[in-house]
Amino acid sequence: MRKVKIGLIFVLVMFIAVFAACAKEDKDENAETTTAVTEYNMSMAVEAFNPATQEETDFVEITTKLVSEITEKIRSTTKKNEITEKETETETKPVTSKPVTTTAAPTARQTVKITINEGDTLTQIFKKLDENGVADFDALMETSQTYDYSYYPLVAAIPSNENRCFRLEGYLFPDTYEFYLNQKPQDAIGKFLRNGKARITDSMKSQASALGYSMDEILTVASIIEKEGANSNEVAKIAAVIYNRLEAGMKLQMDSSIYYIERHVKPYLSGDINRYNSHYNTYKCSALPAGPISNPGMRTINAALNPADVDYLYFCHDENANYYYADTYEEHQDNLKKAGLAE
Repeated sequence: MRKVKIGLIFVLVMFIAVFAACAKEDKDENAETTTAVTEYNMSMAVEAFNPATQEETDFVEITTKLVSEITEKIRSTTKKNEITEKETETETKPVTSKPVTTTAAPTARQTVKITINEGDTLTQIFKKLDENGVADFDALMETSQTYDYSYYPLVAAIPSNENRCFRLEGYLFPDTYEFYLNQKPQDAIGKFLRNGKARITDSMKSQASALGYSMDEILTVASIIEKEGANSNEVAKIAAVIYNRLEAGMKLQMDSSIYYIERHVKPYLSGDINRYNSHYNTYKCSALPAGPISNPGMRTINAALNPADVDYLYFCHDENANYYYADTYEEHQDNLKKAGLAE
């Protein structure tokens, strides 16, 4: 009997020690294995006793009940620790998620600002666009001749004339523009045409009609004034001279028309490069050229629409942009001497 008691007491002490170890918050990595071994040893210890008396039997039953309660507490504690461990692992485990795919903002297209001067010709303008990376010169030339811009009223009103060299000459409105690099030729040209559409009003068209001219003819007159009017204060008088000569049936005989053909047309032609001479050289053609000889700005367009009320038929100017006007050829010869243009 004494031997039984001592053995059971030893088992109880061992279970209490195991319970205390398992109850620690910071459980040892081998706790689960230790608990399993302990439960196995406990069962073996209990089954090893074979009580001979009722007293021993009662004592063993009480002890067994106590051991069962301790075992349940051990299991409960172990389970609690496992739950706590899992929660801690969830909190400390690095958060992983699917990689976030970000779409980079589209890079803004590079632009360039270009100033088109009043009186620049179509070929001069296209060269500027080419040199600044906007569009290829040849592509611009081809597009200006073949692309259908008839949805612009001014362009739609251009008369069909096989003797006109560059269809859009006079319609590329001078201004400062912002272009995209490597822009489509038709879009680059469209910028000029939209600006011209906004600038040329219905009132201007009515003025042109009142003068007896189409808007295309007004632009042609203005393009000549751009090249002849070195002094901006003289443009209205120059306009008057042009109209007076036309009404008198005289050839305009403006040097600027010769320069246009020689410098801005012939170098860009193939085949018969002289085929436009008689249609633009105002020493040869009987009236206005077949089309504008430059791209005029508002200053000269307004002058063409509002000529000065004078009867002059001739004019010339010296190197300081002083202008001399005459009603007769004889007076004009005297003025040429005053301007240092003749002896």
